[in-house]
Amino acid sequence: MTKTSTRLARDRRGTAMIETALLLPLFLMLLLGILIYGQYFLLAHSVQQAANDGARAAITGLDAADRRAVAIRAIDRSMHGVGGYRRELRSVLVSENAQAVTVDLAYHVPEGNLLRSTLVPTPGDIIRATATFELPAE
Repeated sequence: MTKTSTRLARDRRGTAMIETALLLPLFLMLLLGILIYGQYFLLAHSVQQAANDGARAAITGLDAADRRAVAIRAIDRSMHGVGGYRRELRSVLVSENAQAVTVDLAYHVPEGNLLRSTLVPTPGDIIRATATFELPAE
C-alpha cells in the first residue's frame, strides 16, 4: 500500500455523509409509511363509526325508504369531520330483514389524498364497513 492509500483508508471524515446518504431514504420511506398507514387507520375507523351511526339511526325509520334516508343523513353527519369528505365518494346500501337493519358503507379515498401516493403500498382506494343493529321487537 502506498502512503496515500493508507492515509485515505484511515480518514473517517466522509463516513457520516455516506451513512446518511445510504440510510436517509430508508428512514424517510419508513416515516412516510407510518404517516400513510396512520391516516388509513384513522379513515377506516371513521368509516366504520359512520356505518355504526347509520345503522343505529336507521332503526328509527318507519319503512325501508325512511330507514335509508335516516341512515344516509347519519353517515354524512358522522363523516362531516373527516378531511376531504365528499358525499359523491361514498356509497350506502341499507338492507333489512325482520330482525335487523344492516348498513354497508363504501368510501372511495379522494384524489390527492396521501393514501393515493405510490411511494408506499396501501391497502386500497376503497374503504368498506358494515354495521348491523337489531330492530326493536313490536
